[in-house]
Amino acid sequence: MKELSIEKMIETACKTRQPVTSSCMLGEPALHGESPVIDVTPTEASSLPQPSSPHRWQREAPWARPRTSLAPHLPYNQASYPADTTQYFPAISPKVKRMLAGVDGSNLPSVLTADSNAEVFSALVEWEFAKLAADRRERLLMALGIDVDRHLWLRRGGNPKSNKGDESIISLASSSLNRGPLEAAQVVGGLLGLKPEYCFHTFPAGSNTPPPLPPSTSIIEEYIPKQLIVRGRSYQLEDVDYLHDFSGFKEQAVCRYTNGNGDFFVLASRVEKDGEPALRIGVAPASAWLYSRTRMARYRKAPVLLCLGTRVAMHFREKAREGRLLERAGIIASGCFGGATAFDALHFKDLAGHPVVIIPDSTREGVKGAEDWAKRCAKEGAASVSVYPWPIIATGVPVIDASCPPESWEKELWGRAVYLDRIELPSKFAQDVCRLSIPAADYRRWMASVGLVSVPTEEVRESKGTIQFFRLGDIQGKEPGARVLLTLDILITPQYTTLIWGCSNAGKSWVAIQLALAMAGGFKAFGLAAMGPRRVCYLDGEVGGEDFKARCQQLLHGNPNAQALVDQNLSILPQSGLNILDAACSQQVIEQLRHERANVLVIDNLLSLAPSAAKSNADGLFNFVRQVEQAGIAVIIVHHSGKDGTNFKGSADLSSLSQNVIRLDGREQLASQENRSPELEEVCQADGPVVRMTVTKCKAAPQLERKSCTYHLPVGSGWRHIEGSLADVGQSPMSEGLSSEPRAMEPPVVPTRDVDMDSLSPDEEKVFSALKEKKSSRSELETRTGLKEDKLGGILRKLKDRGLIVKEGKGKATYYRCV
Repeated sequence: MKELSIEKMIETACKTRQPVTSSCMLGEPALHGESPVIDVTPTEASSLPQPSSPHRWQREAPWARPRTSLAPHLPYNQASYPADTTQYFPAISPKVKRMLAGVDGSNLPSVLTADSNAEVFSALVEWEFAKLAADRRERLLMALGIDVDRHLWLRRGGNPKSNKGDESIISLASSSLNRGPLEAAQVVGGLLGLKPEYCFHTFPAGSNTPPPLPPSTSIIEEYIPKQLIVRGRSYQLEDVDYLHDFSGFKEQAVCRYTNGNGDFFVLASRVEKDGEPALRIGVAPASAWLYSRTRMARYRKAPVLLCLGTRVAMHFREKAREGRLLERAGIIASGCFGGATAFDALHFKDLAGHPVVIIPDSTREGVKGAEDWAKRCAKEGAASVSVYPWPIIATGVPVIDASCPPESWEKELWGRAVYLDRIELPSKFAQDVCRLSIPAADYRRWMASVGLVSVPTEEVRESKGTIQFFRLGDIQGKEPGARVLLTLDILITPQYTTLIWGCSNAGKSWVAIQLALAMAGGFKAFGLAAMGPRRVCYLDGEVGGEDFKARCQQLLHGNPNAQALVDQNLSILPQSGLNILDAACSQQVIEQLRHERANVLVIDNLLSLAPSAAKSNADGLFNFVRQVEQAGIAVIIVHHSGKDGTNFKGSADLSSLSQNVIRLDGREQLASQENRSPELEEVCQADGPVVRMTVTKCKAAPQLERKSCTYHLPVGSGWRHIEGSLADVGQSPMSEGLSSEPRAMEPPVVPTRDVDMDSLSPDEEKVFSALKEKKSSRSELETRTGLKEDKLGGILRKLKDRGLIVKEGKGKATYYRCV
């Protein structure tokens, strides 16, 4: 700013009757610290202040401000000032005046009333301003009436938050425009081409037509912040979920920012920037497309999982991509941005011809609102519609719905919640979602059963007579000829009740505890692998707390890596004295199972926990079992044999109502058999339980029926395999023989080359495929797979425990190969 000479200072002071310094005129009227709103017109930069013409900005000394104030917050053309006072302010552009008039004359955009959206939009405005070129940044400052010379650091792109306190572009605009920060952010955002609704909402199809792409286009630039400062905290861009057009180019992006404690989502659309297509946030409306719509068009009959929660959709789709869900299971993971807010704008027509499973938000409104979504999907031509109401929990999702009072419907829902970060096989989980989902026609009755809605008596009476038939194509099933690797996860499920019975001292509790440990720890038991840890609840009416713990410690001998998982996933009710056939007691047990989020329940044994069912009618027992299984919990029942040892106690219904039946013979029964093998003869003379397991019935895997295997449990050690096998393998288990070293687990299952790759996680499949090509050392595998040492070591242990690979050699000559 040009300084005044002594002569000019005297001349100006005489004309204005105000104190004057060499750099500014003092004594301008002010609103007690606020900048007055003044309607001025620009002048030439070289002109000196004259009483009859507008003037450039002149700084005022705070002590010289008069006490008289103007009418607060008047429009630009209505503010009144003393006639003899000369103003020194830059001009606010007509465009900004029009924008400010529009802001003043309209309500605050509804999208900015949502939690944190206003702060997020302000952070985006600050970022966009900082990215402008210096000349464009200077023009924007001048348009806002901000003196450029006073804020060279801002014109040059400095970081206002780091070195100027609160003096950011929005705070300066707020001062210059005499409006609050939120209104200032709207004006500055408008000058930058940003609208808040474009950041957080989608719009009906056709609202935005992306610019045509040049034939030479190979990539869409991403003009998306890697970091935003919101409320003084740094939020990093953590995840991006892209939506592609039918040419294969990126059309939209859902961006998730997080600071470790919280997160938020914004939308980016494809626009033209500097003559090139680019993804930008808040510049253009995003069409309300379904995720993976191009895949729906290509695979016309594939089932679609429609996640209505933005957070769940992003995390589940990431899992689906990692696990190649479409390739392995033929299922498409979809969703939409905004959930319920997108209902009216969403383009549902892409669902025509597809079986659709709706996965709603886990709130009262979300679960109830799924009914409207189902009706809309059916109206738009979906082949079938069902709802999976049980919570799927992603990072950042509250563990329970705060809108629901205690002792209400959340017990039914949250008792079967699934955590996405614990899913190792997305294809299996997606198939379970399709299988367990509730048909739309039955959904209201299901909501009534859990207390979410009330159903009129007439509707209940009519629904009792409703019978629905299905065609073969409507039923999810295995592909013809598909080979399935036998695992504990396939045998022990909520669809198959398992009955284990035998004589006294046959080792029933030992076997049941070993199965419980294997499922809780995710390891192998009796030749059958567990694909991952499950939550197991054990009703112990046989052993007792101290003895139960001692047995667990013995059975985990040699497998210390599983201890942490067992501690986390196994819950015991020792020598409870319960009668699970008592109505009040059974309901308490079921509620507790839901609270524990159990996947498996072991009842050991019927004589202690359900005495009447063990002796006569089993109807009450299986009513209880059905309620447990309807909650998604598998059931294992341990029972005694009759006096002669040829059958179990009580009604034959125990067998007919169980899908899997396993008979146990102990040392006494085995020692009385003729033609015993030398190995069996030897262990019958040794200490510790000897158990032969014979599968007499198996609906889950009929090929196991009439198969048997024998194991010995030396005192203080783990199970040792003696003879026979329950696994569907290609070599004789006799090759294991007796080992001089007691084993904590059984010999490895030796698969054929037809390994079910769906049973492997993506990283496990990567390692297994590498070893199928050639045997490799650990360092070679690290190079070939790109996995870190710790993770690779865990995967190798899992594959080895499951019998898929073997470790050979010693020291530096150690290598791994497929069996």
